[in-house]
Amino acid sequence: MTSVGILTVSTKCSQGLAVDKSGPALEALLSGPVWTVSERAVVSDSRQEIASRVLEWSTRCGLIVVSGGTGLSADDVTVEALDIVFTKRLPALATAMVVGSLKITKFAALSQVCAGLCGKCVVLGVPGSTKGATENVQQVLDVLPHAVATAGANGTRHLHADEGASVENVKAGKVNVEKVKCGCSRMDEQDTAHDVQGLSNDLEAGVARRARKSPYPMIPVDMALQQVLENIGKPRVERVPLGQIANGQVVAEDVVAREHVPAYRASIMDGYAMSSADGAGVFAVRRAMTAGASTDVWELQRGEIVRVATGAPVPRGADAVVMIEDTELVESVDGEERKVRVLDTNIVEGQNIRPVGHDLRAGVVVARAGTRVTAVGGEIGTLAISGNSDFAVYAMPRIAVMSTGDEVVDTLGKTVTELPLGAIRDSNRPALLAALRALGCDVVDFGVVRDDPDALSQTLDSALNTCDGVISTGGVSMGERDWLKPVIEQRLNGRIVFGRVAMKPSKPTTFAVVPYAQSQRFVFALPGNPVSAVVSLHMFVAPAVRKLAGHLVGVGGSEVQVLRPSVQAVLLDRVELDRVRPEYVRGVLAWDHKKGAWTVELTGRMQQSSRMASMQAANALVSLPIGTDYKPQVDIGETVTVIVIGPPQI
Repeated sequence: MTSVGILTVSTKCSQGLAVDKSGPALEALLSGPVWTVSERAVVSDSRQEIASRVLEWSTRCGLIVVSGGTGLSADDVTVEALDIVFTKRLPALATAMVVGSLKITKFAALSQVCAGLCGKCVVLGVPGSTKGATENVQQVLDVLPHAVATAGANGTRHLHADEGASVENVKAGKVNVEKVKCGCSRMDEQDTAHDVQGLSNDLEAGVARRARKSPYPMIPVDMALQQVLENIGKPRVERVPLGQIANGQVVAEDVVAREHVPAYRASIMDGYAMSSADGAGVFAVRRAMTAGASTDVWELQRGEIVRVATGAPVPRGADAVVMIEDTELVESVDGEERKVRVLDTNIVEGQNIRPVGHDLRAGVVVARAGTRVTAVGGEIGTLAISGNSDFAVYAMPRIAVMSTGDEVVDTLGKTVTELPLGAIRDSNRPALLAALRALGCDVVDFGVVRDDPDALSQTLDSALNTCDGVISTGGVSMGERDWLKPVIEQRLNGRIVFGRVAMKPSKPTTFAVVPYAQSQRFVFALPGNPVSAVVSLHMFVAPAVRKLAGHLVGVGGSEVQVLRPSVQAVLLDRVELDRVRPEYVRGVLAWDHKKGAWTVELTGRMQQSSRMASMQAANALVSLPIGTDYKPQVDIGETVTVIVIGPPQI
């Protein structure tokens, strides 16, 4: 049976102001031995909500029917939303629905139905009325099983022949055509297996044969992050001595104290150790005890006192320490104290003494798994007194960084005073290296790589051989020399998890996984525009690094909030909203002590993805929704979601 998703698009229904009738009607229509409805939802008339839900379901369903939002009003955005996620349009299927519906009513001409593929899932966009929704689906109901079967297959040859049948046997009448799997009588001319190269352009084909539109579905930001976290792998544990634990690393196992702290009775202050039973009076000073001295060989007698320093062991026979300020010198010889008068008249047992294990007892857990080492120093200090020689921590990922492009001039190597015409200085690699080091990564600089498939594949192979993953910039869009995706798929046998994200900037952001040495490596192929590259890093790479570094261990609550923290802030600027994609503009996050709230101000009005200066002083990305006719901008004083990418101003 084929899993079906039914999505009703209606703002009123989503708000509980109306009852969804088309959804139940479609569910009744698509019941029986062929279909099983596994997903049902109602969303508002929002392109982002529609696209996000379809993309989410497309990995689990063979068929999705979207009902509503296909009319002529400005609020009807279903067709536009589905156009974003379609990897292939099916105009004949849409035409079949329209032609059949026109035979019933001429008003079918006013409904903008659509059909297409989202990956291997067939998606239909039909009217929102119960009658219109069911009538349109009924027009193609008989062919939908075959459409779903062919869409979900790597080619259709195996659907058009019996098990083990060849084309020659079918033509010779040795195979009953009525028994073919899909139920139709079509036979392909060849029965050789189809060589799947993924969705990328063929490396061996000329520029004229490249795709004119990206074959990769544009997925929502939240889905992209989810797919990154699902595919990035698990944290790796290593055992290191204390001196090799870096700021930001996370303890992987509970750390248990091996010894008491202090291991002896220790004086809390500079003074004199004595028996509390002696009380005030004049005493002979036997000797001095400093920190690190041993008391094993002798015992203090009644009527004696011993001078002790802070942290020094208290000798046997003494049960109190009198601070030096509560005494006075009576007699000295050659600068050494002989007799001292104790003035304190309220001496009690245990006074100014830390007993054994007062600070830490052996066997106690001093640091739980998931403890993150900070620059404050408290975690390292606590580990140091535990008595352990090494510690299990999550290894920080080792990441290769490279820029690509024939026009890119290295800014970390030999100085180039005058740029050739058409050349640009590399700002991406230095920025990414700095950001990754701040995250605690072990980074390896692979320089600037030419726009050449051989050079790219050799460099990637070398980087993946020595690192956990690779971050590259450039070569992921629609240009004739954008080779990253085909090199990953066709040379490295990698899998493109996603190749486009519905966001501005950074739409071409690509994430892939590559099998390597019986394990899996990752590749973030980021856009070449400087701001796009840095925004992508903070939106996707930084959360992945934090997961690999163990930041989710022992932490409850939202994964996204832990890995990509955000706050609500008052916007200090007026911003026009993009009508196609959600936007992430650069801002300065600060705490307003008078208002008692976070505020965010844009780094400037010029927020183009090519303008690296808009990242300067930025410590936040302001998350802005898609604009509509009813909400074309965000005004000063409105509350917005802000993704924190650097220390806020306090």
